[in-house]
Amino acid sequence: MKTMRSQIISALGRELKKDPAIFAFWLEGADAHNVVDEYSDMDVWLDVRDGYEKRTVKKIQAILSEISPIDFQHEINHPDPKIHQTFFHLRGTSEFLIIDVCVQSHSRKFFYTKGNVDEKVKIIFEKGRVIKFRKLNKLKLKAQTRKREAELEKTFLFFQAWVGKGIKRGDFLEALKYYHSFVLDPLVELLRIRHEPTKRDFGLKHIKRDLPKRLVERVEDLYKIGSAKDILLKTAKANRLFDETLKND
Repeated sequence: MKTMRSQIISALGRELKKDPAIFAFWLEGADAHNVVDEYSDMDVWLDVRDGYEKRTVKKIQAILSEISPIDFQHEINHPDPKIHQTFFHLRGTSEFLIIDVCVQSHSRKFFYTKGNVDEKVKIIFEKGRVIKFRKLNKLKLKAQTRKREAELEKTFLFFQAWVGKGIKRGDFLEALKYYHSFVLDPLVELLRIRHEPTKRDFGLKHIKRDLPKRLVERVEDLYKIGSAKDILLKTAKANRLFDETLKND
């Protein structure tokens, strides 16, 4: 018996492939990385003829409605004007089975990067060469990360003045905000540069996959804050970890 997830993918693949204006259907995220569990959402991508984007969303809506009534649908403005993004959820399915649909115009110029850990796809169908890959420019990546690492080294302690300011003023919430912005965020970025530079800007997303367990445990501890005193103590710990990471070239 098919799971609801596989039923949704099969139905979308079967019906959408019939449409001559839809050129490709693929999955990103958990399906592409083969790490689907009971909490995984679904990242659906489609490449369609220009001008056919909204009709494709309506077609998806109709296909999903045949499986189960839609109890949530919401469109958001994607940063790329050639991508239409809509979220769906079906009644009776897990609250975590959110179907995130991105419909891109065929004229959009895009490439995935071989060697970028996060850029994997699971192709359901493709008519012609739509989903393209190019090689990771390792020299360019190295230059970019070295430049960013030098900037982090220069600014890390300097901007912590805002953390101290919040604590001395007795403004716990403001100090906490600056602790996250000027201590934790740059520290996590530095750790990512050293351990998974292609995902430098991912923050805490996938951090358990990308960093060694011992580092994840240390980072988790730094996020456990209950008082202004904790901020001071954890800032000192974060500074030590930052220095250790810089020295481990």
